[in-house]
Amino acid sequence: MEDREMPAPRWLLPFVGTLALATCSSTVLAAEASRDQSEWPCVQHKVDRLSSAQMWDGPPVEDLTGWREDKSIQKLVPVLTSRRVPIDDARKAIDDFAQSLPEEQRDQKLKLLFAAVLDATNRDRAVVMAGIERFQRRQRERAVAIEKQSAELRDLRASKDVSPAKVAEAQQAYDWAVRVFSERQQAIPLACEVPVLIEQRLFAIAQEIRARMTE
Repeated sequence: MEDREMPAPRWLLPFVGTLALATCSSTVLAAEASRDQSEWPCVQHKVDRLSSAQMWDGPPVEDLTGWREDKSIQKLVPVLTSRRVPIDDARKAIDDFAQSLPEEQRDQKLKLLFAAVLDATNRDRAVVMAGIERFQRRQRERAVAIEKQSAELRDLRASKDVSPAKVAEAQQAYDWAVRVFSERQQAIPLACEVPVLIEQRLFAIAQEIRARMTE
């Protein structure tokens, strides 16, 4: 069987470069972990959705929907939520947006901007977390399959009617399955840092928006 390294899951690839530079950190959130942790392999507590109260000391924005019809906000959100955009560039974009607004509209527009960023971040984060849970389920399935392969291999070795070649073939298949499982298992801590990075960016963006408000 060809000897090759197992690739990271596709949903994780955009984050690998960033995560390689990140030190292990705890989640920004310390509150209200989800009760259902059965498919969650991370040491960080699973929190299904982020709230505005966890990110800033400003007013709650979850009920604000006016951003959906605001083209200037819609255009800015991808810049602020993309982890490929340096935080300094995001800061400048927020500053330019704030300065373009009449003073009497600034606070309301900035609240709408944060509402839009929060919504987009929660959707992005939900996709990542679902990917982690799918990955964990597949690992559990692989573990069950490996256990079955191990039992079958023991039976083959104990049988006097099985050729050494067949035993060797089964051993090779078992070794490969174990290697795949082990290499993918090592990717779990890396994957678990992705939601942390998403939360950290949202917190940073929230602080930048809040700093430009007077309310």
